[in-house]
Amino acid sequence: VASMNIDNDKTFKWTTKGEAGSLPFIVEQYRWNKWIKIGTVEGKGTSGINSYSIDVHPHSGNNKFRVKQIDFSKKPHYSEELTYKAKVPPVSFSPKKVENEITFTMPTLYEIYDYYGNIVKKGFGEKIDCSVLKKGDYFLNFDNQMETFKKK
Repeated sequence: VASMNIDNDKTFKWTTKGEAGSLPFIVEQYRWNKWIKIGTVEGKGTSGINSYSIDVHPHSGNNKFRVKQIDFSKKPHYSEELTYKAKVPPVSFSPKKVENEITFTMPTLYEIYDYYGNIVKKGFGEKIDCSVLKKGDYFLNFDNQMETFKKK
């Protein structure tokens, strides 16, 4: 990877040089104390300079992105990390005791885990339908935060 940048808080762009084969690029973002796969872009595989882009959803504050490529021997190769301060305001949610739905102050990536650490829902949006969740305590990852909530 020769260069990387974020355009208008929406698009992650990178260029490569000297590709030796057409392998997919996996774009990852660091959030919730782990690297999350954002998407995959097919590599062109040509030795000149190649340009790529993918839509992203930065969270509030500092964001980290990287590009991963797995070679034919299944060995992963990583780019340098791009640190980027987004202009996105922090997100909050309500209610803390949920009957049917969680609402965020703006659309965000999210994950819900049960008490045992199993992922039960994930996605991107401003609302989460929680009507099918069983009563109990849950962990909610969103924006750049990790919180808990109770399902009534």
